[in-house]
Amino acid sequence: MLTGMSSQGPAAPPPAAHDAYGFPVAARGPRPEAKVGAVMLMVAGALQILGALLPWYQGAGVTANGFDEFPTPEGNVLQSPGRVWVAIGLVLFGLGLVTYIRRRIVAVGVTALVVATIGLFTSLLGVGAARNMRDLTYGGQGGPATGAFVGIISIVVAIAGAVQVLSRRRR
Repeated sequence: MLTGMSSQGPAAPPPAAHDAYGFPVAARGPRPEAKVGAVMLMVAGALQILGALLPWYQGAGVTANGFDEFPTPEGNVLQSPGRVWVAIGLVLFGLGLVTYIRRRIVAVGVTALVVATIGLFTSLLGVGAARNMRDLTYGGQGGPATGAFVGIISIVVAIAGAVQVLSRRRR
């Protein structure tokens, strides 16, 4: 008879509540829902898109939104910077929708946080573009309008939503 072999054949697999080495393992619960964070991401995405359509600059009889041209201090022209806001808004909305449908997924939450952080810098572009238009084109008349600030608020909501998604734990 060979050593190490039992007369009953190969060893039976470990019970379901044990790992491959026979140590007890606690059962993992289902993924927790992160619906609040998901809704916050979707709202933030919609607000970001809306912010691109709302006025960024008002004054001197002129109103400009994210799809107009804005001067830069170097003498260049930013053409339709609101397109970036729309792209970020669509990504945030999509990430929120995926989170809402599939519950909490860590990779989606991390991606949402990264996109929201990038969106923070692009949202500040709206206020900067409006100030440049005021200072460089209209001699100090007018200033940043609603759309520029809606973009910043939407990104703050997106960051809060991403953090809420990431903070949910299995119980």
